[in-house]
Amino acid sequence: MKRNFILIFLSLVLLTGMVCILYSGRVQTDLAQNVVRLHILANSDSDEDQSLKLAVRDRILKEGRNLFDGSTSKEQTEQILSANIDFLKTAASDEISKNGFSYPVNIEIGSYDFPMKQYENYAFPAGKYDAVKIEIGEAKGHNWWCVMFPPLCFVDAAVSEEPQSVEAFKKNLSPDELDIITTDSGVDIRFKVVDMVQSSLYSIKTALKK
Repeated sequence: MKRNFILIFLSLVLLTGMVCILYSGRVQTDLAQNVVRLHILANSDSDEDQSLKLAVRDRILKEGRNLFDGSTSKEQTEQILSANIDFLKTAASDEISKNGFSYPVNIEIGSYDFPMKQYENYAFPAGKYDAVKIEIGEAKGHNWWCVMFPPLCFVDAAVSEEPQSVEAFKKNLSPDELDIITTDSGVDIRFKVVDMVQSSLYSIKTALKK
């Protein structure tokens, strides 16, 4: 009898775990389909290289305000990015030179793993997202990331006021997805379930890459 109880209990734990994994994976995947992120990697962790990373960030976001103004979808943002990779690379290289460095710059658009990140009243669970990645020099230093679409980058970097990001979210996310990422909406438990599972998967992937 005791053995049967233990087997039933373990089965329920396993089933609950599988449900959480499937649920968190669906939520994160749905979010990722409507999000473009920006990822900037510093040359190293020295104070100078970290300061340079922030200078490049500010320059990219300054140029981005003009490029992405009026973009209303992920697809449109990705098209603008693809068409302006060389322009953004030139801007980053110019900023690096202005700060007295000669590091090369590499810019790529792809799908990358990200840890959990919070922006003001929004929080995104860990997982894989489409992003533009900017590598400065050896790209071995601490990185900086944000959400380029919907345009939360500008809020995170304090470059400008929030440019209609709430409306962009409402147009591109379902009510359930919007509730998940809105940290003051009373659904913190659901977000924690999603992020706990996705963060665990992110940690495992990161460990396997080392």
